[in-house]
Amino acid sequence: MNTFTPELQQWAAEVIEKITPIAEQINLAYYPLQSEAKMNPELLIIGLNPGSEASYKNQQENPNWEFKDGKMTTERLLKGNPFIAEKDEWKIFRGLNRIPFIKDAIDSNNYCFMNYVYFGTSDFNKIKGHAKAVETCTALTKKFIEIIKPKHIIVLGLEGIESISKIEKTLLKGKSKRLLVQGGDLFEKQVLAISHPSYAVSAAEYEAIDTNIKEFYEEKPLTPFTFKPNVTTIDVDKLNNLLAGALNFKLRGKDTQVYEAQVKGVGDDILDFRIDLRKPPVYLSFRSLDRSKKLENEEVYKNTFKEPFSLEVNAWFVEKFLNNYPQEKEIEQEMADDLLSLLKAIKAQQ
Repeated sequence: MNTFTPELQQWAAEVIEKITPIAEQINLAYYPLQSEAKMNPELLIIGLNPGSEASYKNQQENPNWEFKDGKMTTERLLKGNPFIAEKDEWKIFRGLNRIPFIKDAIDSNNYCFMNYVYFGTSDFNKIKGHAKAVETCTALTKKFIEIIKPKHIIVLGLEGIESISKIEKTLLKGKSKRLLVQGGDLFEKQVLAISHPSYAVSAAEYEAIDTNIKEFYEEKPLTPFTFKPNVTTIDVDKLNNLLAGALNFKLRGKDTQVYEAQVKGVGDDILDFRIDLRKPPVYLSFRSLDRSKKLENEEVYKNTFKEPFSLEVNAWFVEKFLNNYPQEKEIEQEMADDLLSLLKAIKAQQ
């Protein structure tokens, strides 16, 4: 049963009328909303555009998108992404759920998550070349914000807020980048932007983002935060000693600052580890040794390795900046604890 307000239905019809010809021309799938449209939500989350790229033709033929007479229905458009039930597996939600202010709104279903530009591309720069598409989506997005009247607006990524509102002030700086900025008013709502949650930051930085967001909205003075220095190198021999033969990192080929190690995973998986110390941010990562095959037991690995980390970045299944370790102990000890925990979980499944 359709429960959306006439104003929202009218907006959806306008989106379909204006966006369909553009989608047909550039052959890109589109959708404005990740979650269902909601009036007066506590929080509106705005992302730049869908990060997965598909053709409009394939979208038309996919029954999940509920096309009728060659167009998406208004109800499907307002219900959002039909795959939203899988959101806990998405990189972006794994990051958002580490910020309690945002997690609380999501868990209570008192939020709406939309795309600023509706066409999905693997890189936002790809859609920038279609000026009419961006201009049309921008106008429709601002109209949607005016209709639903959210209490708070948080934009994902600094590039995202610069597309919507001029950055007025940096509120929080992290170890290597800005974490929280203040934009201008948008329909009398103060806009904030956070570091894009698809890219992990340290637990201390997530905690600081959450604290400052709450203080900002409560009109309290913002707590200043300082973070431990960036990790720029480690003692690999010390790490190997702590791993006690369970894993042994060696220089890769002729490289002088890249170390590798392999270990049997669950089933037929072979994990290929890398420590890359060539330039900041230095990182620990792993993937399938056979790059033509995906790891078969991803759940075991990602649920055991200690967050925060990024998933499926730059050909790696897991990539963890060494800055993201809490640095409460020596960095080599924290890395060893992380790796040994993973290896223990693997052994339990073998």
